[in-house]
Amino acid sequence: MALLLILISATFANASDNPSSSMAVLKHGSTVKLLYKGIEQNDVKVLIVNDENQVVFSEKIKSTAGFVRPYNFSKLPEGNYSIELIDNKGHQSELVKYKIESTRKLMHVMRVGGTTDKFVLSVPSAIQQKISISIYDDNGRTLYSGKEDIAGDFAKVYNLQKHVGRVTFEVIDSNGKANSFAKDSW
Repeated sequence: MALLLILISATFANASDNPSSSMAVLKHGSTVKLLYKGIEQNDVKVLIVNDENQVVFSEKIKSTAGFVRPYNFSKLPEGNYSIELIDNKGHQSELVKYKIESTRKLMHVMRVGGTTDKFVLSVPSAIQQKISISIYDDNGRTLYSGKEDIAGDFAKVYNLQKHVGRVTFEVIDSNGKANSFAKDSW
């Protein structure tokens, strides 16, 4: 919140030196926030335009001297978008490069309750793929190595045969994306 206030202050600091409105765009994940500060109350039109010059969203905000508006891009395809603002002082625009970010975890590991050497590995997946699974001890020795063909979400219990200490699970998906997770056994 403090960073947002500093950014807003810095963005709008020139508004008193320059008799025009100011805008700033902040992007976080699929949410894009538009910050607007005018020098007087007026109607403001906001357009979101794709890279094919098609308006994908528009709205008119009546009688305002400033606002902060979030826009959700999650239902839009990846690409370049222009956020355009039209007020009584003119037209401003800013380019937003939107890229879909995966928010799903590659895997999750948890110890089976009441045991010291059994772990459940779960891997969410919406596609059929082959994954490689390796489990290492604290010294980097391989405790398990194998491949699994999965068609959707996957879960399996691994018995590490009385191994006590830290273990690291490593999962590599069909795209070569690796994820590792260290877990202490109890």
